Amino acid sequence: MTRTFSAILCLGLAIAFEASAAPAIWLVDGMTRVSREEKPRPAKNLTLHAARGEWEPLQAVIHASPTQLKQVDVDAATILHDSGTALPAPEIFHEHYVRVSKSTMNAPLPPGEYPDALLPLDMPAEPHPAVESTNQPFWVDVFVPYDAVAGDYKGTLRFRLADGTSLTANFTLHVWNFDLPVVPRLRTSIMTTPRRVSQVHGLEYDGSRFSLEHAQLLNQYYDVLARHRLSIDQIHGALPEPDGSLNEEKIERSLRKQLLHRHASTISIPIWPDWPFKDPLGKDREAAMKHLATYARILEKIRCAGRGYVIMGDLDEPNDADAYATVRRWGEFFNEVEKKHGVKVPLLVTEQPAPEKAAWGKLHGSVDIWSAHFSSIWDDMEWAGGSHEIFARRQAGEEVWGYAALVQNSEGWDRAHNHPKVFNNSHSPVWCTDYPAINHRLTSWLFPKHGITGFTYWDTLYIADGVDPWKDAGTFRNDAEGHTYNGDGFFIYPATKERHGRDAPVASIRLKWLREAVEDYDYLMLARELGLDEKARQLTETFARGFGDWDDNLPALLEARTTLASLIEKATVRRQTAEAKGVNP
Repeated sequence: MTRTFSAILCLGLAIAFEASAAPAIWLVDGMTRVSREEKPRPAKNLTLHAARGEWEPLQAVIHASPTQLKQVDVDAATILHDSGTALPAPEIFHEHYVRVSKSTMNAPLPPGEYPDALLPLDMPAEPHPAVESTNQPFWVDVFVPYDAVAGDYKGTLRFRLADGTSLTANFTLHVWNFDLPVVPRLRTSIMTTPRRVSQVHGLEYDGSRFSLEHAQLLNQYYDVLARHRLSIDQIHGALPEPDGSLNEEKIERSLRKQLLHRHASTISIPIWPDWPFKDPLGKDREAAMKHLATYARILEKIRCAGRGYVIMGDLDEPNDADAYATVRRWGEFFNEVEKKHGVKVPLLVTEQPAPEKAAWGKLHGSVDIWSAHFSSIWDDMEWAGGSHEIFARRQAGEEVWGYAALVQNSEGWDRAHNHPKVFNNSHSPVWCTDYPAINHRLTSWLFPKHGITGFTYWDTLYIADGVDPWKDAGTFRNDAEGHTYNGDGFFIYPATKERHGRDAPVASIRLKWLREAVEDYDYLMLARELGLDEKARQLTETFARGFGDWDDNLPALLEARTTLASLIEKATVRRQTAEAKGVNP
């Protein structure tokens, strides 16, 4: 009798649990990471804001049993204005979790599973953990076309689970009455090499000739970056032929597609220290100069001369007297190209304007675009002992960009911030998986403070040997020092035929955050053009005063953005009204 009673009791409890664990759905913004284990949140209407020409994300989180989540279909995804006008159906992705086993240096977030890869719904998803119930977030990307009517839209999302259960969530999208620029105002140079793409997808590549499959896949990577308002450094279609010659018609066609159709903000003119010329600074000097001038004139022809530059990995982060001397020799070479051929060929070098050691000499006059690590920007412009070389180079007509890599802060910063062991705020922003989302976004708000106009990044596909990036976030490792940098150099997941049914690039949530940062910069530049620079500065200071003084306060950032957008809208309407009346606004 006792056993029978116990069995009945257990069965009753199980039935009661199933009844209490009914499937649920709720919405969150695109900057919130949802764990598998957290309890369902109350369902409430989420309000989004976007300009015309902008992508705006949200997440629909479904809490259900693994059995119910085994197959989730999108029944409906509509975004309707009161007038009946509809926005395009949003793009929806299945969020894939990846594990942080060993924390990044000084990371404030713990080890565990983080949602990151965004799988298209027609790709197979990983099985859910064997638990009673779990969360499955879906990423929802809304695009607002340039012809969209301003005002409020009602969004409806309806999902059908494997057992037939239907779940519905609603949101509001307010479309601002102004446009983002077609070409992003923030200039970017993102490295993703053909060799790396071939390696992660298991394709053959001899370093010069591209198979059709490889070329098509590379174009997918260019498309993914461009759709996130980011510019890859070089495109395969604009490279020299295997024998070093230039097919100008092919190059022009490729540059048109990248700059005029994908709207990339920049493109690097391809030249290396030993290709396509063995001795470009010596006996091949004249031929190499003509090579660069040809590219520059093609850019002029398609009215994109201002988007061209040169970046050479061999000059990356020069760190001794010999490396500095090499940069100077190349700087003289590019200056000579410009003088002889009447074209612009700006040289970009990842280095701060103030040398680490005075004995190396300076690079002034050799570098046209400086890309300084975020920590170096603090050292130069915000630290009491800074030399303000960034300001001086800008005054000289040069550009200054920034970049993130690993976890780096100077000794001066460490002393000024009392040697923290965990970085919760005010450190050099870190683009790693186990750092808060604001790290990926606040830099765009700080760039205008110092006149910084772009950023570089060293890879989107770096995977350490033996690491499965779909399971392990530790894609970059420094074994000599025993450090892991989760997600550093890795923003795009490589889907493969064996695992996902096709070879394709899969965006990460962190890539979406970079897109949001680029759009933030567009807002700030629009504000500047409308005379709102001081107000933008005041709004920025509600969460960030500098690269060494900011708060992990996403709500303040998002509120500042909404307030700024409202000001831009009012100023834009005033200007348009004045222009229509023939009045100088």
